[in-house]
Amino acid sequence: MILTLDLIQAKRWLSAQCNLEPMPVNSHQNYRNLKDLLNHPEFHQGEHWHETHFEANEQVIKEGESGTDIFVVLQGTLMVCTDVKVTESRHLQSGLCELFDGEEFALSCYFDNAPHSATVKTLTPCELAVIDSNKLKCFIETRPDIGYCILFNWIEKLLPRLRLDNRRMSTIFSWGLKAHKIDSELE
Repeated sequence: MILTLDLIQAKRWLSAQCNLEPMPVNSHQNYRNLKDLLNHPEFHQGEHWHETHFEANEQVIKEGESGTDIFVVLQGTLMVCTDVKVTESRHLQSGLCELFDGEEFALSCYFDNAPHSATVKTLTPCELAVIDSNKLKCFIETRPDIGYCILFNWIEKLLPRLRLDNRRMSTIFSWGLKAHKIDSELE
């Protein structure tokens, strides 16, 4: 009980320091993802995020380039693809998945400045919310209950992808051993 009271008091103190209106204790339950956060009364369009439009077949982010923006699909369909080096002079674009309404991408810029690991292109005309990752950090650092829910949501989405990627790598490794007849040498 004392810990809860201290957390509530700390939250009110932090809100006062940042000139923010105190939020109800369980307000975080309404903000599980970034699309929900766009409706938060203190997460202002024009300050923390803006909306942008892309026509079909436009590149939103490019593999290998860095950025600080996180995107939320408001409307439309996009494709995530990566460059596959077949030979030194031959490259292919491999589709990894499609993104739909409410889905988020380029989340890694929240954590580091590493280049994008894939390219994202529009398949249809799209409306996207573009969130400045540094402003997002500042916003949720002053609201750890909301930050916890958003980060937990990201982890819930990433874990199945990681498990699937591990299975895919194992399958590719097995295929490589068989294709090069190394599997018979291992017995």
